[in-house]
Amino acid sequence: MDKKIWNKSAKALLSVGLAASLWLPSSQVEVQAAATASDLFISEYIEGSSLNKAIEIYNGTGASIELNPYSLALYANGSTSVQSEMALSGTVASGDTVVLYHSGADLAIQNKGDLQNNSVINFNGDDALVLKKDGTPIDSFGQVGTRIENAKDVTLVRNPYIQTGDNILDDAFDPSTEWIAYPVDTFEHLGSHTMNGYGETPVPTPELQPMEPKKSLRYENLEKKKLTIGQPSVSVTLDGKASISDGVYVKGKYGEFHGSGFEDVKVILTPAREESIFDFTGIDVKQVVVDGKNVSEIRGAENIQKIDYINGADYEAIRFYSSDGAPVSSPHLPKENKAPIATKVFAGEHVWTGGSLQYDLTEYFSDPEGQSLSFSTTKGTISESTLTLNLPEGSHIVGVTASDGNQSITQSFSVTVSTEAPPSDEYYETANGLQGAALKAELNEIIDNHQQLSYSQVWDALKITDEDPNNPNNVLLLYSGESRSKSLNGGNVGDWNREHTWAKSHGGFGTAMGAGTDIHHLRPTDVQVNGLRGNLDFDYGGTSVSGCDGCLRTATSWEPPDEVKGDVARMLFYMAVRYESDDPVDLELNNLVNNGSTPYHGKISVLLEWHAQDPVSAWEQQRNEKIENIQGNRNPFIDHPEWAESIW
Repeated sequence: MDKKIWNKSAKALLSVGLAASLWLPSSQVEVQAAATASDLFISEYIEGSSLNKAIEIYNGTGASIELNPYSLALYANGSTSVQSEMALSGTVASGDTVVLYHSGADLAIQNKGDLQNNSVINFNGDDALVLKKDGTPIDSFGQVGTRIENAKDVTLVRNPYIQTGDNILDDAFDPSTEWIAYPVDTFEHLGSHTMNGYGETPVPTPELQPMEPKKSLRYENLEKKKLTIGQPSVSVTLDGKASISDGVYVKGKYGEFHGSGFEDVKVILTPAREESIFDFTGIDVKQVVVDGKNVSEIRGAENIQKIDYINGADYEAIRFYSSDGAPVSSPHLPKENKAPIATKVFAGEHVWTGGSLQYDLTEYFSDPEGQSLSFSTTKGTISESTLTLNLPEGSHIVGVTASDGNQSITQSFSVTVSTEAPPSDEYYETANGLQGAALKAELNEIIDNHQQLSYSQVWDALKITDEDPNNPNNVLLLYSGESRSKSLNGGNVGDWNREHTWAKSHGGFGTAMGAGTDIHHLRPTDVQVNGLRGNLDFDYGGTSVSGCDGCLRTATSWEPPDEVKGDVARMLFYMAVRYESDDPVDLELNNLVNNGSTPYHGKISVLLEWHAQDPVSAWEQQRNEKIENIQGNRNPFIDHPEWAESIW
């Protein structure tokens, strides 16, 4: 966490002294101490593509702070109750930041990260976040109790003049008042923050006068290819009839500009001396070119229509101020072509011979800079932005590429084409049009009374339902994804056994026929991995699990790999619908971990996220078909994924 103190280099601090020596106020100027914050506050918010999520917290108090009393809470979906909360740890030096990040974020975020968290730092662009100290709010982002609409797909950096957090949690949230917005997946500002204490009502800038006489130059009806001004301190006025085709070249240390003539003129700043200052307050200027490293300050920056940086000029080393003295970011940052991004993941598909699939590719890809995209595919045809697939029987991998002409991104997905007839819509006919509790009750009626297996029969059933499609002698293991011989079923190290995805102790049904032998949630799993999972609820975070790449474990929760997160969610959705009050055990989902022996499993909010992040695959669909052949019922959430959101 040893980053820039106040994000001001010695050169920047020196510039303040030099500026003071250059100008003498016409009246006494009060020297002000450096600004300090009252406490920690949120200084940056990243809500990017996929899991590119991060929160930066800044210490501008002037003293090192122990983080143990602090926490960050997530209020999701307009709720007034905390969904998740993470305790902070460690120490943050004055002028330093703490970056909280998601483990699935881009490496550019992870490399600047300090504290990893996958529950709170899994917010969406309409959620609220609250920074607390000893349980008392000291800052907030968004509006608790309301789903905001202005923090999606964006990076927001706190304005430099902000010195204290917003501890009113339910006030309206307008990011334009305290935040600088950057395009989606902008990460370069993360890990450091600038705070200089000039607020919306800035400290008045005293009328400054140069130590040496300021040269006033006024040009009327000037027609010239190039105007060069070499005076060290100058005030330049151009009237509206000026015509200067190449531009005005300013070489002095201080310049201020007046007159309507600059609306159609380019100004090139090429000062020979460091710490030079230029003022465009009160006018509009067509274009400014900063040439070299000697420009330290630009005032009236909002009046510049276009600004370019050449010959080593660094916009990050320049202080920009509006006409009223408030610090602002560079009005025009150098543009860097960014690659297209995936905005939606293609789900694996299972269709029947003769079936056609169509995709609007603008829903799956976008360009951060708004450039138009072209598309190509390894299979099927593309007309403008529509992909159409009419594939022969068999298994196919389809690759789709989006390009902006310079950079591109590719997504791949599987399509299985089968000659079998699809299940009749009559299976769910009575559920059509229902929602919520009524839908849950009707689905229970549809999938109830299935053919129940004995626990020993489960061994043979899983060898059918979970058979490796690339090796009929093996089964695929849940969590680890390993292909292992069907004959290695048992209880020894190296064997696979029968994992109850809904932990059998959550309701105490054990291995009894019914919930204990329902193969919709029983899966082959490595013996040791099964033992480590135990009866833990599902949630984000924890330490890595030996023998299971992507698994994480805490004392109360288990996080499976991304490839099967949706599978796990849909199995638990099925169990909560299949087993109701008229069964030996009534199973329900809740938003807790450590449910123990109660007939509850969590966390529902996390399971719904996993359900969305990892859509139904062709392999899941095939497994659903096989289970119907064995025990006579189906998992509705594989056939109709949209029903999960309706019920929960």
